[in-house]
Amino acid sequence: MDTVTHALLPVIITAVALRDKRPDWLCGRGGWIVIGIAGALPDLLSPHLSIESRLNSWSHGLPYWLLLSSLILLSSTMPRSIWNWRLAMIAWLAYGLHLFCDGISGGINLLYPYRNLIWGDYWVPPIYWIPLDILCVLVCYGMFRLKPLWQKRRKQEAAAHNRADDGRIR
Repeated sequence: MDTVTHALLPVIITAVALRDKRPDWLCGRGGWIVIGIAGALPDLLSPHLSIESRLNSWSHGLPYWLLLSSLILLSSTMPRSIWNWRLAMIAWLAYGLHLFCDGISGGINLLYPYRNLIWGDYWVPPIYWIPLDILCVLVCYGMFRLKPLWQKRRKQEAAAHNRADDGRIR
């Protein structure tokens, strides 16, 4: 899959799981950006254009994922950390989701660079990758731009309706 899908899919999943709640630990828009970057991080750390280069990418193996995750989770426990443990866990899951998605769209080398253990196949063929990018962009636009506008408009209409009701004789 493409980097756009890897970045936006964990953001979409997190937003659906939170169900319109915006908890303090998400740190406003910064939390969404962190989640998106964590989802795209394997491709940002070690860009690749072919399946062969992905299978030889240190950032697409479990050893690096576990090392990075351990460091992020450890740093979230320190005082004055930029991370909180919830955001660190979601970033960890976003990185893991990237590895899973690459596994089902061509495969990954799970134990690289220590050993070769290739897992996955083209269960999601490359012909669907760009449509998935477009779908993720549209869903994010709907969730983060259109939905708040619709909710604001409904509140304004309800307030106007209530003011009109208050002026009537009953």
